[in-house]
Amino acid sequence: MIDIFKRNLKIKTISIFFAFFIWIYVMAEVDPIILKDYDEVAIKINNIDILQKNDMVLYPEPDSNAKIILRGRRSLIKDIQKNDLYIYTNLKSPKIGKNKLALDLDLPSNISYTIMPNSIDLNIEKNIYTKKDIKAEIVNGSNKHLKVDNISYSPKNTFIEGPKSLVEKVDRLICKVDLKNKSEDFHSKVQIIPVDKNGKAVQNIKVKDQYTYVDIGFTKTKEIPLILNLKGQMGEEYKLLGYDLSSKTINITGKINQIDNIKEIYTQEIDISNLKENKNINLDINIPQNINSDIKSVNVNFKVAKLISKNLTIPSKRIEYKDNIHNLDISKNNLPNDINVKVTYIEEEGINIDEKDVQLFINMKEPEGNPSKFRIKYNIPIEVESVQISPEYVVIGE
Repeated sequence: MIDIFKRNLKIKTISIFFAFFIWIYVMAEVDPIILKDYDEVAIKINNIDILQKNDMVLYPEPDSNAKIILRGRRSLIKDIQKNDLYIYTNLKSPKIGKNKLALDLDLPSNISYTIMPNSIDLNIEKNIYTKKDIKAEIVNGSNKHLKVDNISYSPKNTFIEGPKSLVEKVDRLICKVDLKNKSEDFHSKVQIIPVDKNGKAVQNIKVKDQYTYVDIGFTKTKEIPLILNLKGQMGEEYKLLGYDLSSKTINITGKINQIDNIKEIYTQEIDISNLKENKNINLDINIPQNINSDIKSVNVNFKVAKLISKNLTIPSKRIEYKDNIHNLDISKNNLPNDINVKVTYIEEEGINIDEKDVQLFINMKEPEGNPSKFRIKYNIPIEVESVQISPEYVVIGE
């Protein structure tokens, strides 16, 4: 029996080796070793909750993807999909600053792999929680007559939370209030935005209250007349020629409903009954309560003149009868020999009126009430304040 195996030993040995190599070749061709890569496979960080327990936070967020290259028999890896792969790392003892963690992958032992990169860098910061006030930032406030007078907030402050480096960038919390087309007090819900010193929004900050309710109160400014408040009457011997106010208008500011109801403003009252000469006076202005103005007092310059009254006697024979269209007998009149004329005029240097300056006449075209009753009229070469004639009428033909 042994002799059978010993016969043709060399040929048999060669055959065995040949068969072995044929088997190797067949195996390699039928189920070869291949490489297969997968891009952007998600990385899961285990035990991440430990950060919150220690008031820590990841910032900035790390790149949470990696590339995987698998090596193994085609039969083993051909059906492996990207969703079947699971890269993980374990966060055990986090520290503030850079933390380098190795990446791993669960696969059967007969499949080798390479993870690129093979580690992940986690930057860990202290998680800060702080309180800040809210301030309004006005936009489209172009109405020059309206000004924001009062702003109230609910809430007026809130907490922000985030990585220490980000929280320290936050200079203030703002809410942008749009005044476009606004002409009266209003109430609005406005988003709260954390911004840096340059007014640029700071991202990735958690704001406890995302909105605040803002009440905006306006004041209105308008220009109205300023009126001099005079009391009493000038004495008979004096006349107020006029006055000059240093300002004839005043700008007032207040709540819209109050301002709209005010049409004019008066100075304090001044009694002119004893005013006998030119006078310059400063007067306070009567500003209504809760109203502001650009001026509080005004200067007034009074111009006063003295009046002169003269009682003159004019002979009735000096009366001129004009346009006697009815051919009345003017000699038949009821006039006394003398006509009393009282002339009042402003005292001026070089001005003096006497009898010869007064011309009396009757326009017989203008009877009053009766064709024979006429008013006695006058001509005086200078301007006078008043002329009183007695008798006032003449009757002709009786």
